[in-house]
Amino acid sequence: MILALIVLVALALAAVALTRSVATSNTIAGNLAFQQATTHSADRGVEAAIAWLETNNGQASSPNGTAAVCAVGSTVLACDQTAQGYIAHRQDPDLTTSPPTAWPAFWASLAAAGNTYTLPAVDNGNTVAYVIQRMCTIAGDATNAANACSSSPQALAGSCAGGSSCNAGGTNLNSASQVYYRITVQVSGPRNTQSLVQTVVAL
Repeated sequence: MILALIVLVALALAAVALTRSVATSNTIAGNLAFQQATTHSADRGVEAAIAWLETNNGQASSPNGTAAVCAVGSTVLACDQTAQGYIAHRQDPDLTTSPPTAWPAFWASLAAAGNTYTLPAVDNGNTVAYVIQRMCTIAGDATNAANACSSSPQALAGSCAGGSSCNAGGTNLNSASQVYYRITVQVSGPRNTQSLVQTVVAL
């Protein structure tokens, strides 16, 4: 009788441990699913940011620009458009501090300053927001070398310097230079799930 009771207690403890293990596994699997869903939702933010860039690229003036930031006649993308989540110059987390500033904390500072844009529609319970940063040191005309904009190289027509293709009888490349833009998307979902996704595009 005593031996049977001991066996029953051991079985009960084993059942409790198994139940807790299964519950923990389900929680982990659920959290991973939420994390994956937020990462997938980031695609909406990236596409919305690219659409905004394409719509505003080459516009004649900026409604939010000032003479101090943008010269008269400069394009919209030369000016800060914080209401639309666009910054015409590069900003990065401070890596010199101890500990270094991580991107989540840096994003929080951007959001607090009103420099991020939240999409109006909720995507499967996830809130999607983005910030676009033009990869220049300062705002202003991207063609101005003083602004130090990161851009794709532009080959000059008619130059054979440096062993270009025209030395072999071909035609030298003549393409317009494109400026790089960094898009950072943050998605907030259930159970305090957050994902940060970055992509770089050229226009």
